[in-house]
Amino acid sequence: MNYLKQFIKTSGVFFIGNTLTKLIGIFLLPLYTSKINPESFGYYDLTISLINLVIPILFFQVWDGIFRFTFDYEKVADKYAVISNGIMIQIFGALLYSITFFVVTSSLNYSIEYKYLIFIQGVLFAFQYYYNFVARSFSKNTLLVATGLLNSIISILINVILIVIYSMGIESLYISYIVGTLIQIIILEVKVKVLSNFKVSTISISLIKKLMLFSLPLCLTTISYWLLSGLIRLVISNRLGMYENGLYGVTNRLSSIMVLVVNSFQLAWYEMSYSMGKEENKKSYYGKSLNYILKVILYIGSISLIIIKLIFPYMIAEQYHEALTIIPITFIGVLINSYASFASTLFLAEKESSKLLMPTLISAVVNVFCLFLLTNTFGLVGATISLTVAFFINGLIITIKLKKLYNIRLKASVLYGGVATLIISTFVFYYFKGVYLIPFILILTVILIYVFKDILITVVKLLKFNR
Repeated sequence: MNYLKQFIKTSGVFFIGNTLTKLIGIFLLPLYTSKINPESFGYYDLTISLINLVIPILFFQVWDGIFRFTFDYEKVADKYAVISNGIMIQIFGALLYSITFFVVTSSLNYSIEYKYLIFIQGVLFAFQYYYNFVARSFSKNTLLVATGLLNSIISILINVILIVIYSMGIESLYISYIVGTLIQIIILEVKVKVLSNFKVSTISISLIKKLMLFSLPLCLTTISYWLLSGLIRLVISNRLGMYENGLYGVTNRLSSIMVLVVNSFQLAWYEMSYSMGKEENKKSYYGKSLNYILKVILYIGSISLIIIKLIFPYMIAEQYHEALTIIPITFIGVLINSYASFASTLFLAEKESSKLLMPTLISAVVNVFCLFLLTNTFGLVGATISLTVAFFINGLIITIKLKKLYNIRLKASVLYGGVATLIISTFVFYYFKGVYLIPFILILTVILIYVFKDILITVVKLLKFNR
């Protein structure tokens, strides 16, 4: 099997369905920033950050386990046995989440705005993840892309209607997610038939233990990762205010453009790495893929940073323009984190998820220390610098472990060339604006074509072959 072609084709499918769809949501930022004030946007951003922490922990991140273990079986019945055992963990997680949510929110001395909407979003967040991974377990990527596209379109339409016509605030963001995701889950159930194929006879305590042993280290990693990436929102909200957290939230969404691109490759990489099984030369594919994704991150990230500077005044309302200062710092942190996230999948492919805990924990400790120190001294800029430094440490440790354990190395030409390009782009971001940015974008476009010429040729050949 030609894994490179498989990787490129699957990446293309996920890019069309996942990245382009999410980009539409990013283009709604002009609406959000003009109709929703930074304080409210900061509150919404904080609640989503807490959901991202709590849900994977209370649901034991079982979706990662079922996705990995289904690739150990070829028979459909055996795959559904894994999925059925995962459902039992999922149900227990839902019960645990419900109890935890209402006990905690009832014990607080202040009322939680949109409490029930937040609760429902948390439940659907967990089941959306589960059904998405089930679909991917059967390589139903087109189905996943189509339902994701439908979800996004529905969410966007509801957002526009509720904000523009009914003048609603951040509650529209919760409602649109709930409706869109619920419809997606229903369609996925109809197609992949998780409940229809659920059999009590296939429930195995032994298999549940294996799923838990694989997933639990990921839960610990999630806690560490939240201390690494999610804690910043809590610190900004408490020490600087919801206004500043709103600025950071908008900056983070603009920076997430790069995450969406990398995520497309990462989703494709999951499948390819798991399907390699026991192939002798799979480590060679690991190294090639890692260097390829690093090249994508650094070079496409460089041009994306300048494009963000160019479109920022037209996309973002004036009340958020203070966020412009922290965009390069946040963006560089996102790029480093995207690389680390992709690199970490190599450990999952080898069923060594526990190896991810140490780098995440060390970088999380660094972030906690620097976050309080730098935020007090430099405010919002200090908070973003702290996070970027922590991301760098995480990526560095993961890179060292890959070299030590699997002899996977980064090519000097890819690393140094990409970093130099990113440094120049950062300089351009701070010292140029308006039409003066366009020549730099054109130059970087030419560089991109040259750097990715081999991949572009392969893509063209694939398109011709599939006609």
